[in-house]
Amino acid sequence: FRFRHQMRIAGLPSAVGNLLTVVILLAADLASILPKTIAYGAVGLIDYITGSGTNTVRAKVAWHPQRWHTVPVLAAPADGASFGELDVARTFAASTFPLKPDALIKKAKAVLAAEFGTRAGADPDMLLADDFQFVAPIVGPLGKREFLNAFGSFKVKEAFPDLADNSWFQVDPLEPNRVWFISRATGTQTGPLNFGKPIPATGKRVESPPQAQSMLFDEAGKVYTLTVGYCMDKRIGNTEGLGGVFALLKGIGKPLPFPEAQRLYTPSLRFEAFERVAKVGESLGFGPNGHTQPPTKREML
Repeated sequence: FRFRHQMRIAGLPSAVGNLLTVVILLAADLASILPKTIAYGAVGLIDYITGSGTNTVRAKVAWHPQRWHTVPVLAAPADGASFGELDVARTFAASTFPLKPDALIKKAKAVLAAEFGTRAGADPDMLLADDFQFVAPIVGPLGKREFLNAFGSFKVKEAFPDLADNSWFQVDPLEPNRVWFISRATGTQTGPLNFGKPIPATGKRVESPPQAQSMLFDEAGKVYTLTVGYCMDKRIGNTEGLGGVFALLKGIGKPLPFPEAQRLYTPSLRFEAFERVAKVGESLGFGPNGHTQPPTKREML
């Protein structure tokens, strides 16, 4: 008891500091609520009257629901304690999707090689379904023509001639029409990148984090959904967890001027305030990370 009392007294300065920052952060957060509410209300009213805002942040078009599903077949636990490991071979064997995994992976690689149909001589209509959607963490869903026009205009390969996906492929046993591919894209900007206006070559190398990406195929073997840019480890690379085109812009030092394009994660004022509430308790010895145990002899030396 005496030790705990001493630790709580020692932690008072930190607790007071964290408490003051909580007040400041929450005050700033609360102060922003009214102008945001007014702005969102005005935008909603304008959209309602004029019909504007289709497929923008607060009025996204619906993305495709899952079309194919295989009931999981679990592997027998080796030691009697199962964590739900999938028996991949038996689950694939139960699939009713007409195209086999090897064929799907071959098609996915062909789509990437053709730059989704924007490469010279490629026919996007042979690769992408009419109801195609592009879905990224922030951007999308974009329709087929909207995506092709945007991606084709960037001239990514001209800006990054050595761009490599560094990817590998796996068909999803539970969604047998979906090819997952993990990429760790790298490249050096030695040419202009068209994004709004051309960005001259910077000579900077971009190293993206591992990204989970996928293509979903219909029965005819065409892609109806492309998902890209889902970061798996924000610590890796030099894009602060961003993927896709946002990663290229960040890596060359030309990120777009809004938080979503600066880094994968920008904490809100409210989140930081609640994080510091926990720190107040810890400083006073409360909670699982509070200093409630006396130090060992080694720690006292």
